Amino acid sequence: MMDHPIIKQFEAHAELLDISGSVEAIDEAIVQLATWMDGLELSEDDQALLCHIGAVLYREGLRGRTGIRL
Repeated sequence: MMDHPIIKQFEAHAELLDISGSVEAIDEAIVQLATWMDGLELSEDDQALLCHIGAVLYREGLRGRTGIRL
């Protein structure tokens, strides 16, 4: 993974989720992202970028549920 401060924040938060015993799965993260995006007035570029991120998360969640590589 990249050596970027935000990536390091993601890693630290993931570790905290593990420590706290969180069972939150990718599906909940996708719903949170969609709900958050729906409440914002985003530029077309920001909307496109966040939709791309959501699509990657959705695809990975689908792979996890079905065990199929898409």
